[in-house]
Amino acid sequence: MKIFLIVIIVTFIVLFILKSMKGPVHSLNTLERPIKDLLKRGYDGGFLIIDISYSRKFLQLRKYIKSPGDYGIELAFPRAKWTVLTFDKLEKLCMESNFQYSIVKEVVNGPLEFLYIDFGKDFSKAHQVVTKILLEVFDVNSDVKLFVRLENATIEDELIS
Repeated sequence: MKIFLIVIIVTFIVLFILKSMKGPVHSLNTLERPIKDLLKRGYDGGFLIIDISYSRKFLQLRKYIKSPGDYGIELAFPRAKWTVLTFDKLEKLCMESNFQYSIVKEVVNGPLEFLYIDFGKDFSKAHQVVTKILLEVFDVNSDVKLFVRLENATIEDELIS
């Protein structure tokens, strides 16, 4: 009986740790706050990963700092074997919605194309575009749970520019 109880407790702890590694849960409506946090608290190259619950799909935003006071956030989406259909849908959405975007060929373990949308300091626009992408490209429901992780950022509430 003791061993059974220990196994249950250990299982609960492991599941709790795995769940918490995904980051806090957000909805489409509350997603603006972590985007704003990335813009404010992220270091150069800091990023925000938005995982869609119960799927392997995600979006990633990155903060860049070009010089003091010249910083912003951008979405970068790769054209890879596992993203080809999604990439094409995203590119079509960008054209139809008149989003300012670019497609850049980079060498990351071989040549790879990325679709970039630069939002500058406009975190509200980033939130609107990300929401539109999640709804129209990833076909999620409006009540989807999103797990959000902010990486390479300060824990302090201070502007990193």
